[in-house]
Amino acid sequence: MNTYYRQRGAVSLFVVIFAALLITTITIAFVRVMVQNQQQATTADLSKSALDSAFAGVEDAKRAIVEFKKDCYNSDGEVITSERCDVLATALRSNKCRTIQDSALFAGLSEADEVLIKQSDADEDLQQAYTCVKVRLDTPDYVGNLVSDSSHFIPLKAKATDTFNKVVIRWYAQSDLQTAESEGAETTVNFADPPGDVSLPPLEQWPVNRPPLIRVQLIQFGDSFNLSSFNDNEGGKTNTATHFLMPASIGRKTVAFIEDKRQEEDGRRPVVTSSLLSPIDCAEDFSTTSGGQFACEVTMTLPRPIGADDDKRTAYLLINQFYKNDTAFSISMLNQANEEVLFDGVQPEIDATGRANDLFRRVKSRVEDNASSTPPLEAAVDITGSLCKNFLVTGRTKDYDPGDC
Repeated sequence: MNTYYRQRGAVSLFVVIFAALLITTITIAFVRVMVQNQQQATTADLSKSALDSAFAGVEDAKRAIVEFKKDCYNSDGEVITSERCDVLATALRSNKCRTIQDSALFAGLSEADEVLIKQSDADEDLQQAYTCVKVRLDTPDYVGNLVSDSSHFIPLKAKATDTFNKVVIRWYAQSDLQTAESEGAETTVNFADPPGDVSLPPLEQWPVNRPPLIRVQLIQFGDSFNLSSFNDNEGGKTNTATHFLMPASIGRKTVAFIEDKRQEEDGRRPVVTSSLLSPIDCAEDFSTTSGGQFACEVTMTLPRPIGADDDKRTAYLLINQFYKNDTAFSISMLNQANEEVLFDGVQPEIDATGRANDLFRRVKSRVEDNASSTPPLEAAVDITGSLCKNFLVTGRTKDYDPGDC
């Protein structure tokens, strides 16, 4: 008698199948995470390499600008005519991607569409290069950041064929408000009401989200001058003036950049001049300024320099801020017809695009010559006789005493 046992393994079979699917799913997910992380790391590395390539293009453009300014200008600020200077001038003013190649800064690049970045032949495997470098010597504005306890010395220099008699000052960018928000401030810009006097609050009472107070000093002269002319005021002409720009909810959009209140005995400024503090109309939503980039904007009309019958001038601005640690600003020049006048080589703009394999990065930079023959002095005293100076520290305006000086 034969006995047959019929066994059924359906449950075990399903357990094995699901276990295999689970292990496969976990393996695939783990491999996918590894591949994604590897791709992100590769992309980040390529992005950094492409950025380095763009920065290399910026540095090469700076070398070309330095060589042009060093070798191709005479003592009168005019471009020298020579074969080398003509090549550099043509390349830097072409506004084309081949600025470096056409400048003949490096040998063997005249036919290259891009400039490879390498230290040795083996570096070619990285495929780093800058593909486009443009230089703009004449810019429509001067931009920078005002830092506490420091100032910017800005040459108001236009081409010899251009004249200007106005400057547009903008300050406190949207990034400054974002910084204030990170410190717990409100999401809108805070402005003071138009001040009725020249009193200013203590530092600790200035709101975090309020733009700073700006001091703007003008120094200019005509074809000829002497030091005494900086203390004179001749029929609306002056070679020096100072204004304090106060951000306000209701203020002025234009200011005449001239001081007409001088002490008659020596021609110097009086100790207190209420007209120096000008409330400037600002917008909490950044809507009233050009491009909506800054909260405050004012147009300042420059006086004619002493000894000049027209608006031909050599002029500088010294600008600094109070009550803030850091704020962005912009300066533009206008002519009599309110048309934009370009800065002549004061702060060239470099636009460079770098590549690493098939990933590209683009950088825009502003550069300027820090080796100026006119250093940005924060303070100076130059006298021919004795010096008398009073010092007074007080927290109350009524305690102020001008002293015997």
